[in-house]
Amino acid sequence: MTDTDDDDLDTSWIQNETQLQTMQHNYVREPMESIHGIFLYINQNNYIEKIVREMITLTPNVSSKMSGSHITSNALLKIIQAKKLRSPISKYKFTNMFTHIVDIEPENVQSFSNTTPDALGGTGFFKETSITDTIHIPSSIFIFHSSNTIYFFFQEILVEKHNQTIKSILKPAIKNKNREPDIKSGNKITKKVRIFDKEDEKKEYKKQVQNRGTRKRRM
Repeated sequence: MTDTDDDDLDTSWIQNETQLQTMQHNYVREPMESIHGIFLYINQNNYIEKIVREMITLTPNVSSKMSGSHITSNALLKIIQAKKLRSPISKYKFTNMFTHIVDIEPENVQSFSNTTPDALGGTGFFKETSITDTIHIPSSIFIFHSSNTIYFFFQEILVEKHNQTIKSILKPAIKNKNREPDIKSGNKITKKVRIFDKEDEKKEYKKQVQNRGTRKRRM
């Protein structure tokens, strides 16, 4: 029988159960060390193509004036850049970011639980957030930690192809039986050209006639 390593056991549920049992007498705000991140990829037909979930590490607030934690705009940009997707014909571009942070005063929990959605008057916790701003996550009651989430939306866009065939500016070599052979010299090709004037043309013509006559006589 092997010993069980206590480090491998997740006992966080015991603490949660204890907090739930004493919740009526223990409404205490607690800072969050991490927050849920959900990345949604919308395709060309405006359907959700893919959903990725992961935990995002938060930085504790050092200032005593603001409790809780935060995530900087630089950290958000790095996360967005790492989560971009690309295919051979398209890519997913970041479009929007929303936060769902339940920030209720402990003494208002009971009254809030009895509030209907219509009574909220549109003042919910789901808000659009800019990636150029630091997101502050205030300390909250632990039962809301699992619902606090940052949503990232990516939209698919087509990628234009610029594949053009590159044509050579050099003319292809044409073989000609009556053409003089090219003489190669190193890396250069020297073309041999013969120039005839009118007198040479007459002499050449007479020579061809004589050759033809000689061939007939031989036959």
